This record gives sequence, structure tokens and C-alpha cells, in this order.
Amino acid sequence: MIKTLRYTFMAMLMLVCSTAFAGVITLNATDFAGSETATVTQDGITLTIDKGTSTSGAGNLYNGQQFRIYKGNILTVSSTVGNITKIVFTCTANNEVKWGPGCFAAQDGYSYEGKVGTWAGNAAEVKFTAESNQVRATTIEVTVGGEVGPTKKSAGLKFSESTVDYELGTTFTAPTFTKATTAAVKFVSDNEEVATVNAEGVIAATGKEGKAIITASAEENADFNAGKTTCTVYAYRMNVYKKATAVEAGKQYLIVAQRDEKTYYAAPVKYNAEKPYGYLNSFKVDGIVDELKIKSSYKNAFTFEGVEGGYAIKDANGHYLYMDGKHASFQLGDEAKAWTVEPAENGTFTITNNGQFIQYGNGTFTTFGAWTEAQDKAVKPMLFVFDEAAGINGVQTTVKPQSNVRYNIAGQRVGADYKGIVIVNGKKYLQK
Repeated sequence: MIKTLRYTFMAMLMLVCSTAFAGVITLNATDFAGSETATVTQDGITLTIDKGTSTSGAGNLYNGQQFRIYKGNILTVSSTVGNITKIVFTCTANNEVKWGPGCFAAQDGYSYEGKVGTWAGNAAEVKFTAESNQVRATTIEVTVGGEVGPTKKSAGLKFSESTVDYELGTTFTAPTFTKATTAAVKFVSDNEEVATVNAEGVIAATGKEGKAIITASAEENADFNAGKTTCTVYAYRMNVYKKATAVEAGKQYLIVAQRDEKTYYAAPVKYNAEKPYGYLNSFKVDGIVDELKIKSSYKNAFTFEGVEGGYAIKDANGHYLYMDGKHASFQLGDEAKAWTVEPAENGTFTITNNGQFIQYGNGTFTTFGAWTEAQDKAVKPMLFVFDEAAGINGVQTTVKPQSNVRYNIAGQRVGADYKGIVIVNGKKYLQK
């Protein structure tokens, strides 16, 4: 029977007797507060963090709140009480945000949804790499299912790139796919309007903007574990915004500040129904520029709608900004409230609601807020208007899969000197 253990006498007895164990061992980050090591052991389960390629050093397992694995770190989970059959990470953020389980790369069998990352397989040791960002987990739950013994080989499913950023109108280069397993591999795209995949794992972009997750999976067989891996394709266009000298109702604008030889532009407040307010965080580019090119997948534009008394400001999420007269952070609501917009000769604008005008920075802060008076080191914003005629906005281009890539009948990529049957662009040939 599966059961959760934490520092139990039974688990310790099994360690001493070196007997097999079937159960779930839950490691809680709060249990290890005060430790000063990159290794944690509980009930026969050991977690070890190696620095890997991280520029921040090794993460920690001892901050008292979360297990922290920095980008580039390698987390090893090992067992002395039986082969590991499942590992579940409960993280502090979902798979679209840093500190989430989607940042992990691992052996075959790893997947994630929301704040939960799950590995399934059969091994005495499993390694995870924090690939795209930091991972923070409150608990790591390890299931062991039998005696330590011989294990099947890894399926070895892998795309050469886990993510592909593709700008519409440019040449799409498909990542390559390799495998070790002798089992058949199934390929699926969750959004074929954006990207397709053929039976050999060759991905093709359709030319439509959006996101597609390509999944490769293989069943367990006599020699290999089941395997699963993904490649995410982000297809986007570059939106061009140019410095404006006046405001026109219905147009989309970036709220921009220029200071310290840098150009900053605002991002909408992440909406929270319980706390519908916040400062506008900023992104930056080096230099003082009159034009910004932003990926269309970044929804940073604000629409200025004409209303009585001025303009309502609506963010890309459909929420209107206004000030409550008490706080410098923006309030978010469903009602369009008027802001006055007054241009100045230096290219900035005084944008005011309820007596408070938008400013970038207060001292060293790099956010946008609104105050009744000028703040320390703060500057008034500029507005950059979306240029509908610029760039490749709206281009639809069909892009063919990468050609002349050779695979043997096991699905492994081979070179031009390979002898035998090869598959090229979905067709079989005898290569002598």
C-alpha cells in the first residue's frame, strides 16, 4: 500500500536491513531549514545539487521555504531503498513563469502541468537540469517501487532544441530529432495551424502566428523505458512602434521612458482579482531610440480610447487603468475613466487621472507609477504608436520542413556516408 513517510522508524529500519520498499517519501523544504549543504537525505532518498552551467553557483536545499535549483544546475535524485518509479515536484509558479516545473529538462518520462512536474520511469537515480530558468519547489515527492536492480535503457527521445522562436517571413530551420529506443515514436502537434510534424519528427511552421507544442512519445518495450519529450514553437512577427508627438483615439501605444542612456517601455499589470492594482514593470533597450521593435507575442501595448474629458487607457488584457488618489500604483477596472494627455516640446506627455500623473522611476525604481508631484529621479513618459504599415505584420508564409536530413530505419539521424536504408523527407532510399 502506498503511504507518505517522513522520518519514520519503518523507513530507517528498511535502510538498516537493506530490504526493498514500496511507498511514497515526501521531502518538505521547510524540514531542512538551517542545513548548510547542497545535499539532503531522508528515508533513503538523497537530493544533490551540482552547479552545472549556472553562473549563480549551486542552488540550495536549505533556505527554509523552497528547494531552489538555479538555471543551469543539475539536481540528482537517488534512492537506496528501491528503484524510483515516480517523482513529483510541487512548485511555486506554473509552467509559463519562472520558478515553475516547466523549466526542467530530465530523463525520459518527465512532463508538467500547472505547478506540478512529474517524472515516471524505473531507475535508482534521476537527473534534472534547470534549463530555461530557476525552479523552486515546496515539496519533492518520491515513489519507490521495488528492489534496486537492472533497469531498462533510456528511450533517448530528444529534439535538438526544446524551444524554437520563429519570426514570420524568415527561414524556418526545423530542430532535429533523435532516439535510442527501438519502439515506434508517435509525434503530435497541439496546434497544427502554427506548426506540424511528420512521422519522422520533422517540424514545419505554417506561417501563422501563435504557439505549438510538438510532443514525441514512445511506449515501453523489452529493452527501453517509455519516453516523452517536447519542442515548443513560438511563431511571431515584429511589431514596430514609433515615437509619437500627439495622441489619436483608438491607436495602440507603448508607454515609454528614457533615462540613463536607456529606453524603457511598460508592461501591463498582471491581473489579480483580489488585488487589482500594481506598478507597471518595464523592459529596456540600450540607447535613446525613436523606434522599438517588439515581438507580437509580448502584449505590452495600451489602447487610448476617446472618452468625455480625455482618453481612457486600456491594457492588452482588457483592463482600464485609473488612479484612486491614495496610492501611486495603478488601479485596474472594467470602467473607462478619463485621463488628460498633454504633449510637451521635449517629446514627453503629462498623462493625468484624479490629480496624479504618470512618471517613470522614483529614485532607483524601474517601474511606472503616478504621483501628484514630481518624484526623485523620475521622468515623464513618452508614447510610441504602433505602426500598422511597418514590418511584416500579417504576413502568412508556408515554410517547408528542413530537407535532406537522413534517418535510419530506427529513426536515428545519420550522415551522408551511412550505408543502408535511409529515410529522407518521409521517403525510403537505399544508400550505398
